[in-house]
Order: sequence, then C-alpha cells, then structure tokens
Amino acid sequence: MTITQVLSTDAVLKALETHLAMIEFNLNKEVIWVNGNFSSAMGYRPEEMTGMKHQEFCTEAFQNSEEYEALWSNLKKGLKFQEKILRVSKNGSLLWFEATYIPVADETGEVTAVLKIATNITDHESRTHTIISDLKSMPEELADLVVANTKESIQAVQALQNQTDLISQTSKTISHISSQTNMVALNAAIEAARVGEQGKGFKVVADEIRRLSTNVDEAIDKVNSNVENITKEAQKVSSITNSLQTIIKETQIKFSATITEFEETAK
Repeated sequence: MTITQVLSTDAVLKALETHLAMIEFNLNKEVIWVNGNFSSAMGYRPEEMTGMKHQEFCTEAFQNSEEYEALWSNLKKGLKFQEKILRVSKNGSLLWFEATYIPVADETGEVTAVLKIATNITDHESRTHTIISDLKSMPEELADLVVANTKESIQAVQALQNQTDLISQTSKTISHISSQTNMVALNAAIEAARVGEQGKGFKVVADEIRRLSTNVDEAIDKVNSNVENITKEAQKVSSITNSLQTIIKETQIKFSATITEFEETAK
C-alpha cells in the first residue's frame, strides 16, 4: 500500500517556521539562517545572529564540557539530538528550550548543516521550579508548626501534671489531718462516755467532728479519683503528641522523596 503525503512539503515547512523557533548551522557551528521566532526569543534581530557561533548561545560550563564536543561530533555523524537545553540570550538571561537538532544531508548523504527546531519553555520551567520550591518548603513549615505546637502541648501537659501532683499532695495532707481529727474525736467520745452525764455535750461535739471528718475523707477520695483520671488523660495526650511527631517526620521524608522524583521527571 502506497502512502501519499497530503500536505505539500512547502506548506509543512511554512507551518513549522510560523509556529516554532528554528535556526540552521553549518558544520563550523556558525548560524547560516534563523527565523524570527528564535531570534526574538534570544533577544536578537535575525540579521544579528547570522554568522554567530553556536557556543555564543551556550553557558560557559556547557561550552567547555565533553557533552558539547559529543553533541557536535554526533551531529556530524548524522545522529539526531533531542533534549531540554539551557541557552543564554543577548542580555545574558537564561532560557530553556525543548529542542531537536536534525542533521541535514546532501544528495550524497553527507551531512552539510544542522537544523535546530525548538520551543521556548522558559516560563514553564520557571513555574515548575517555583512549584517544586513551594512544595519543598511545605513539609518543613508543617513540621516546624507541629513541633512548635507539640512543644506547647507538652509544656501544657507538664504544667497540668505538676498541678495534679500538687493537688494529690494536698489531698494526702488533708487526708492525714482528717485521720488525726477522727482519732481525736473518737478518743473524746470514749472519754465522754466514761464520765457519763457530764460528758454528753462533749460527745455531741465529738460525733459532729467525726461526721465532718468522714465527709472530708469521702471528698478526698473523689479528688484523688479525679486526679488519677486527669493524670491518665495527660499521659495519653503526651503519648499521642509523641506519636504525631514521629508520623510528621516520616511523612516529611516520604514527601521529600516524592518531590525529588517529581524533579527528576520534570528534567
């Protein structure tokens, strides 16, 4: 089955030239033609770029690298190159291009020139890097916030624990005094019984003291029960807070790994 090209070659080339940045080099790496899209992106007029060397558009690091020599060596052998590249504009700003270098051969198959077709992706790269930077800072900010809140929670729990300890100690003191009071009242009641009718009034007072002492003991038991419950809840909060710190650290590590993977994909 024969496949027929519907569009003319001239129409295809015109469409490419209209919508893409294009530039052509000879094998001496000199510009022999450039369209307006490419020259405009680089900050030049087309006639300014004619005759300029390819390395003038490259970063110094790339010019002096083995990769640069390999690029041109392979192009002269007829090997296509396609990659995201970094170039230097007329005013020195850095531009990103998605570029394809295509060796152009004559009728004998010998490479005589190199055509580069590119798309300016600088804005896209800038947005991508901004997003990555923002994403990188998010887990750190979250961790800092959690740590700050956790410290406050721990301090609050510790303060609560200190207060419950103080209440517990006070309860013990009151319980001890109540026990002693109850013992005094009991002794008084025994003495009142011993002396008979003369000790009736004293016995009433002693009974009232013992009743009050019993009420105090019951109140202290309730306080101690509440203190114990508060202590248990404080310990739970402390345990949860520590667990939360661990989870946040693990999440931060996983998030950082994801960002690194995203960076590699975006390259």
